[in-house]
Formats: sequence, structure tokens, C-alpha cells
Amino acid sequence: MKRPYKHYWNSLGQRYCTIRYLEDRKMLNVIWKGTATDESIHDVKEGLQKMLQKFPSRSILNDVQDFHQAPADYLRWSDWDMETFVAAGISCIAYVLPPDAPMPEIVEGSSATPEVKFFRHSMDAVEWLNRQNLH
Repeated sequence: MKRPYKHYWNSLGQRYCTIRYLEDRKMLNVIWKGTATDESIHDVKEGLQKMLQKFPSRSILNDVQDFHQAPADYLRWSDWDMETFVAAGISCIAYVLPPDAPMPEIVEGSSATPEVKFFRHSMDAVEWLNRQNLH
């Protein structure tokens, strides 16, 4: 059986990221904690792409509210392979930002990119993703 989650640990034995597949929502939930190196972030990118191959997903919830490695902009999906996300069926991505982080503009989706929206609370992000997945 395929595991619906993947944990990432740093050299100190601390978990810095978890990717979970939420089958009932067809959603990948990416939760960042603490700090990570550029190489570690790249490992998560590769892991996320593998999860997308294993599990049919329509959306991604990217929770960076407890990630202290760098500003939230560091993890902007625009730096990642958006074509892979679109090809996998991802139509929307929600970020949960730290309370003091600046709130970026919504990124409208197209046939080549998912819609991206930013939130302060996880539940607001989940509600938005649920509404988007109904379309």
C-alpha cells in the first residue's frame, strides 16, 4: 500500500516538512516547520512531484506559518515547476502565512498555472480550496 505521507528530517533529527495526501479532498497538504537548507527544500520539491504521481490531486495547501528559514516568498511555487503541477491536475494552491508576513496578491490561474491565494488561517485556506475543487 502506498503511504499517503512523507516526512523530511534535517541533520539534527528535527522534522522540517511533512507532505500528506488528504484522499477525501484530493489535496496535498505541505507543512513546513523550523528551518531547512536549499538542498532540503529541493528534496521536498522532488518528493511533492512523486506524491503527485502516486495520488490524484486537485489542490495543494502549503502551510509555511511555522517555517523560519526565510520569508514566505522563498517558497513561492513560481520558482518550482508549475507545468508539472498543472499536468498532475493541480488547479489551485493555498498558502498559510505567518501572522506578521506581508500578504501577497492573488495569482490568477491559467491553463499553464494554478490559481494561488494567501491566507492567515488554515481553515480559511481549506474552505477556499474546497470551494475551488467543486468547480
